[in-house]
Amino acid sequence: AQDDGDSSGVGGSGQTGSSETSASVGTLTPAQIYERSSSGVVEVLATFGSGEGLFGPQSGSAQALGSGFVVSDDGYILTNAHVVEGDGRRADAVTVTFKDPDGQSSAIDATIVGVDQGSDVALLKVDPKKAGTLQPLELGDSDAVKVGEPVVAIGNPLGYDFTLTEGIVSAVDRSLEAPNGMIISNGIQTDAAINEGNSGGPLIDSSGRVIGINEQIASQSGGNQGLGFAVPINTAIDVMGQLKDDGRVSYAWLGIQGQTIAAAVAEALGLPAVDGVLVVDV
Repeated sequence: AQDDGDSSGVGGSGQTGSSETSASVGTLTPAQIYERSSSGVVEVLATFGSGEGLFGPQSGSAQALGSGFVVSDDGYILTNAHVVEGDGRRADAVTVTFKDPDGQSSAIDATIVGVDQGSDVALLKVDPKKAGTLQPLELGDSDAVKVGEPVVAIGNPLGYDFTLTEGIVSAVDRSLEAPNGMIISNGIQTDAAINEGNSGGPLIDSSGRVIGINEQIASQSGGNQGLGFAVPINTAIDVMGQLKDDGRVSYAWLGIQGQTIAAAVAEALGLPAVDGVLVVDV
């Protein structure tokens, strides 16, 4: 896999005891979703290595381009961790660019509230007074996502700002590798075109709700091959809460190394069980 760069609800049908998936709760066209949501999507430009160093001004700064989206009226924005932090270095400056319904762009500075490499989620904050009227995107329920339902991605692939692509949910429950090697569970796979620069942008269902954060692709060529993956929005919501409160995310961990027991392993080691986990180290 290579780095680039929310879902259902209960419908009011008037019948008691009936529930509907996101695909059936008022389907919007891609054009309607873009018109409704694009003002809440941002281009994220992170600058590394600028400013004063130990021996004076630093030169040779690098930049990373990604995407993000507004999640609250008071200026919080979600994006990917790898957009604003990489190789152990956090961006010295972050600029986010909005595009209003009239097509006018405006760029403002953002602060990094917190970064979680384990889920590849980062939380940014802008001053609402400088940003103008913010348009938070509605967050869905990634646990209710169904294979085959239509989705769109909005982002800045290869620097082509505020691009819309469409597709379907190709698979759910994918295990994605985070930048620090941890596993992100319940990842969403989509064939909506995702390329470098889409990282951190929203994957939106046909009801206009964000179900995931576009995060990486699997590719042999380096470009889109219909294998895009998104961090589930339910994971991002949990991470966002911890980043708001503490600026970091705490994980439970088990201090052992294990090996899956197969029949051959059990027989070779004379184990009484033929499946399970063998504790190799503590």
